[in-house]
Amino acid sequence: MTLPPVITVDGPSGAGKGTVSHLLADTLGWHFLDSGALYRVTGQACLIEGVAWDNHAGVTDIARTLDVSFTSAPGGEVLVAYKGRDVSRAIRTEEGGRGASTVAAIPSVRTALLQRQREFAKPPGLVADGRDMGTVVFPQAELKICLTATASERAERRYKQLIAKGESVSLPRLLED
Repeated sequence: MTLPPVITVDGPSGAGKGTVSHLLADTLGWHFLDSGALYRVTGQACLIEGVAWDNHAGVTDIARTLDVSFTSAPGGEVLVAYKGRDVSRAIRTEEGGRGASTVAAIPSVRTALLQRQREFAKPPGLVADGRDMGTVVFPQAELKICLTATASERAERRYKQLIAKGESVSLPRLLED
């Protein structure tokens, strides 16, 4: 079976992957995958379902059956839903980031979400944003883009995003993360 074309955009948190990927997918009229959001939604789903992030079996069960959807808002913002419930804001908080980092460190969660990520590759094509997209998830991608920025620049970008959303965040803590 021939897979549709895939473009991957890799790089560390705050390097601009989401912005570039979303614009590229919109321009091409292709599907969009924010793989980091899958980990964030997994962490948020654990909070909703009452499963502790250190409960590896419970978190893995959530990841295996993750009911997540992505849609675009009129202004171009990507909306993320878990079981039909909008979790877009909740997953982009500092706590959402901690949840994503915690659950992403569980190997069985990474395995469970690997297949889920690959299911996003549908015609006419896919732009996949996230770490390991071009090496692990879609090694056959036709185009692999890697973005980078200094840690201080990435922390500053994330800080501005969170402040604009009304979050109370610490720039030094973001830089440390």
